[in-house]
Amino acid sequence: MSRMIVIVNPNANRGDSQHQIDAGLKALSRSGLDFEIQLTERRGHATELAEAASRAGAEVIVAAGGDGTVHEVVNGILKAAEGAEGVVPTTLGVLPIGSGNDFAWGMGMDKGLEDALSRLRRGHSRTIDVGYIETNSDPPQYFINIVGAGFDADVIVEAQKIKRLRGFAIYLVAVLRTLFVHYRTPHVTVRYGDEVMKFPMFMTVIANGPRFGGGFLAAPHASYDDGIFDLCVVHDIGRFEALPVIPKIMKGEHMDHPKVTMARGKCVTIESPDGFASEADGEMVGYKIHQMTITIISQRLRVIA
Repeated sequence: MSRMIVIVNPNANRGDSQHQIDAGLKALSRSGLDFEIQLTERRGHATELAEAASRAGAEVIVAAGGDGTVHEVVNGILKAAEGAEGVVPTTLGVLPIGSGNDFAWGMGMDKGLEDALSRLRRGHSRTIDVGYIETNSDPPQYFINIVGAGFDADVIVEAQKIKRLRGFAIYLVAVLRTLFVHYRTPHVTVRYGDEVMKFPMFMTVIANGPRFGGGFLAAPHASYDDGIFDLCVVHDIGRFEALPVIPKIMKGEHMDHPKVTMARGKCVTIESPDGFASEADGEMVGYKIHQMTITIISQRLRVIA
């Protein structure tokens, strides 16, 4: 097997990244790297490919796509290493050609395709934390960037319905639809450390990295390698009260808002009799979750950065 496996999502950015994919693959072919291309065919396929490649001894697996592709590849790499302690043997690489690329942004890999390829050629890596999600209703999974519960997951549901837009415009329209058509604030209990909060929830974000949703700075101070999650908890706010808060979250200026709690924790539990939607790295975890536990796994994954 080649030292480097490049898993390509041909539908990244809803198929609008084909020119970037072509340019990236041409540049890879000239790089002198020993690599093999594998194309995904369906949702979840990147996880299967990454797990098989990791078990077969691939040293580096590159996710060529957006945050969803990265999420799937990370799950494949980590599943292959379950039962073993310490840093997993396979290193993650990223070619950020999706619609959001929030993880790449948080890792400082937002300077374009050529910069990403240069990083792959150099091969310098950084060891980061990952998160592990368990719910009452859905299979457990890993995440690398952010888990959201409530409003942001409802936005993902709406974004999946939008077919004609691309990039950040998808999220913006989905935000407005969620606010004015499908708005809800389920009652939840959030536990982290010795703290317990009970409230109607607009949104709770458990952050390994600073940004989500293609440009929302929910946790500006979050770090991928500090061994702890940053939490952004937005309590019950009305539709019109939420309108000025959302731009503040985009800029990271929401942290002193009276209905926002910023905190930190290594293990977070959210429970709700009403049920809530949740997403991880922009991919849906579940649509009506009643109990979810998110745990950090420190210094678990090497990433070429």
